[in-house]
Amino acid sequence: MQTGYGSEHAATRLLTFLTGSFMTLLTRHWRLCTLLLLFVLSGCATRAPLADFERPASHALAADTGGPLGQSVNAASVTHADQSGFYLLVHGQEAFEARLALIQQARTSLDLQYYTALQDHTGTVLLRALTAAARRGVRVRLLLDDLNLGNPDGMLAIMAVQPNFEVRVFNPLTTGGRSMFARAGALFADYDHLERRMHNKSLIADGVLAIVGGRNLADQYFDARPDMNFRDLDVLAAGQLPGKLETSFDHYWNSKESYPLQALESRPPTPQAIASWQAGTSAPPPPEDNKEPAPMRIPDAASADDLLAKATHSLVWAQSWLAADNPDKVEADTASAPADSKPGKGLFLAAQRAQHEFIIMSAYFVPRDGGTQFLGQMEQRGVAVKVLTNSLASTDVAAVHSAWRKYRKALIASGVEVHEFRPVAGVHGAALSTGSSRASLHTKAYVVDRQILMIGSFNLDPRSVNLNTEQAVLIKSPELAGQVAHLYDAAATPKYSYKLELAPPRRPDDTPQSRQLRWIGQEDGKDETWTSEPDAGMWRRMLSGVVGLFPADDEL
Repeated sequence: MQTGYGSEHAATRLLTFLTGSFMTLLTRHWRLCTLLLLFVLSGCATRAPLADFERPASHALAADTGGPLGQSVNAASVTHADQSGFYLLVHGQEAFEARLALIQQARTSLDLQYYTALQDHTGTVLLRALTAAARRGVRVRLLLDDLNLGNPDGMLAIMAVQPNFEVRVFNPLTTGGRSMFARAGALFADYDHLERRMHNKSLIADGVLAIVGGRNLADQYFDARPDMNFRDLDVLAAGQLPGKLETSFDHYWNSKESYPLQALESRPPTPQAIASWQAGTSAPPPPEDNKEPAPMRIPDAASADDLLAKATHSLVWAQSWLAADNPDKVEADTASAPADSKPGKGLFLAAQRAQHEFIIMSAYFVPRDGGTQFLGQMEQRGVAVKVLTNSLASTDVAAVHSAWRKYRKALIASGVEVHEFRPVAGVHGAALSTGSSRASLHTKAYVVDRQILMIGSFNLDPRSVNLNTEQAVLIKSPELAGQVAHLYDAAATPKYSYKLELAPPRRPDDTPQSRQLRWIGQEDGKDETWTSEPDAGMWRRMLSGVVGLFPADDEL
């Protein structure tokens, strides 16, 4: 089921199966009551054991250093034998072209791991490019999370029976039947397990080049939607990192949570559909979301190759570390054995060493009391802490904003600089704010002293730490860290973000929580001040307020 703008919070997506609007803030009593109803409706749907399906183990192929991708980085890789090379992918069009170029130029293998791969306009182009790669002999392995899979009986099912092409689904809610009631029944029957999702995002080509970061495969990540697009960041990587990503991918691919796509199909594709696809005579299916795309140039092979050549010649080489969660994290019992968050630990260690500045760009930011105290202590020892997250007007998940707003005043009172992203449209000046559509921040990037950068799928919130599997790369590079810090500097100006401040105290006994919150920004080039959530609308404000009444911060 595809809803909203592709929110990545399972806690806010799972209730979509029941409401279509989807705010996961049920108390356990509500879960039990709803469970009884769903048992009647769905027969307590579950998933069959993995042993019931054919699923052979497979592993990454040797890096193809002799192919066009390998040859493009071989010389530099030898010179920087113990490092990785990086190129920052800022703009959606560039991020799309880079993925398409890797798929088109791959000669031996393509391994893709994504939380979401929609069959919309850009998604269809990329999926058909993967099929073309398999037809020319490239082994394609595509691993997707189940939550946003949509219809497993259509395009993906036909692709999955092609030679050299295999699709697996991580932590499926059900096998066989995919009805709303079957999936909802399975969810509530095993909520603590199935609410945990695979949030990783990577593409590895021939074992020599990879893209890792925050983007999924869908229009809104590539500036191709007419209504709202996400502002995000990825890196193209060469050298040591692609091999490390392959090792992590294999752990997920062969995990007991990874089911073959065929296990989810209610019916296999017909021989006629398969033959038509293999003959290349079938027209591309219409996008599932039925939305007209925003104006976007679909590059030909030459254009995508030019972009890739530019990127590989501009790589910044540096020491790096992959922080990737173990797939068994979805089995963790947070009550007795807290989940081990590799990206969370990596970011914490880096932040502890900060001497001057700590920049946080997190689409979903819920620091909790412990994080709020930690950031305040950083300020006390002279580290300037700067935060950029979504405003209520720009977020695609109002439930997360309802949790974030509980910590704003305490952070500001401790000296933290807080900015909320504005849903600006048609603005060309700040890289995170370009495009003709309304914008929502989707970036997950962190900069320490403009020396160390962490970028990946990891939001600074309880869901990323405790529930979802995540991956991120830490890079020790003043050049790359400076590039991302510059993006923050531009996005945090009044034209693109609101700066949050506390009004002066009115009485001597006023506390930070009793003081009024103000949003400072610009409107039509003039300085403006707001005293309530700007540009959000009455419905969003009311929804955020109601959601905030529920004790669900741990799931957001």
